[in-house]
Amino acid sequence: MRVAVVGGVHSTEVLLRSLVRHGFTDVAVWGYVPSDGTHVSGWSDLARVAAELKTPAHAFRKVATCETGLREYEPDVLFVVGLSQIIPREMLGIARLLNVGFHPTALPEGRGRAAIAWLVLGATRGAATFFELTEGVDDGPILTQEHFTVDADDDARVVEAKVLAAEERALDAWLPKLRSGNFEKRQQDHSKATWLGRRTPEDGWLDWSRSADSVLGVIRAAAPPNPGGYTFRADVRIEILAARLSEQRITGVAGRIVGVSEDGRFDVQCGDAILEITEWRCDTGWKPRVGERLGYYVEVEVFKLQRQVALLTERLEVLERRVIGQHEQD
Repeated sequence: MRVAVVGGVHSTEVLLRSLVRHGFTDVAVWGYVPSDGTHVSGWSDLARVAAELKTPAHAFRKVATCETGLREYEPDVLFVVGLSQIIPREMLGIARLLNVGFHPTALPEGRGRAAIAWLVLGATRGAATFFELTEGVDDGPILTQEHFTVDADDDARVVEAKVLAAEERALDAWLPKLRSGNFEKRQQDHSKATWLGRRTPEDGWLDWSRSADSVLGVIRAAAPPNPGGYTFRADVRIEILAARLSEQRITGVAGRIVGVSEDGRFDVQCGDAILEITEWRCDTGWKPRVGERLGYYVEVEVFKLQRQVALLTERLEVLERRVIGQHEQD
């Protein structure tokens, strides 16, 4: 059986390794290569993995450019796993037997985007789901589905690990059926479908005036492999990667740093409690100090801008008077 794999993240790598482990010998991979891999959540260098597994690999930036190579390869099965780009309709007609997609929710629940972040936030149930890829969005018949639980204190890193483990279990159960050609398709109950909206890096902004649980939820949802939560100190952007509720009982102003540890951890007052920031990064050399206040505060920033505008206006008026006086002397 000839199998083509298209993707570019950790779940694609799990698929590729599972195919080889289950004895699929005619496998080729088309790996997404972004301009900057640090901006793609969970990106995996599939060319490196393919070289290790001794399978052919092809790189792409736009999935539509894969069509010619896929047609020449003539796959029996096409897997598209871990790719946010829309597959052109023409590519769905290339594989002889089956097109297979993957989604980390209990379809038909949780169709759509940014599933791991929404799983952390409790918006849907988790499952490693392989389904027949159609022209719709995550709505094809289910081929195999392996459920997993998401705990209240899980962040995106933990949930991704659970997704990958469940994916491997699902493939171990289903790939032998695929090889034998003896597998079933279960139609989704479309009346039970729910949808997840798109999330962007900007959704990781931290509003310290909200409850500590709410802020912690955003931090966990935005944790690596996602871009991370973030806040500001003046003109410095600080990424908050991990945090936990503090047992300290300090009453402070929301956003104020109320404690700093020798190892770099620091405590921030939220609307109702304190969060201990256990992992963070900043490219400018900023270090936390007790008493600093994180975030932007609209009225303060507007006042600063108005002051700056007033000073600039005053300087312009002085310059205009000087220019007019110079012209009159000439």
